Amino acid sequence: MSDDQPKAEGDAITIRVKDQTGEETFFKIKRSTKMEKVFQTYATRRGVDFNSLRFLLDGERIGPDETPKTLELDDQDQIDCMLEQTGGC
Repeated sequence: MSDDQPKAEGDAITIRVKDQTGEETFFKIKRSTKMEKVFQTYATRRGVDFNSLRFLLDGERIGPDETPKTLELDDQDQIDCMLEQTGGC
């Protein structure tokens, strides 16, 4: 391995997904893991449809193909999870 790699353990970080009730779920993932994998796992743990959830970082929606690296996430960073609001009056 070359010296320009930041950490030997590879790039694993822990992120927190916080829902509307304030409950947090922790995920230990690699910086190269697509966020879709986190979203799917979270939805499965919660017993809800993946498509009914919206994941936000600093108020901006996170795309399924983004990674912690592209989002510049650090260890213990928080992602907010909201139920998707559909329809209207």
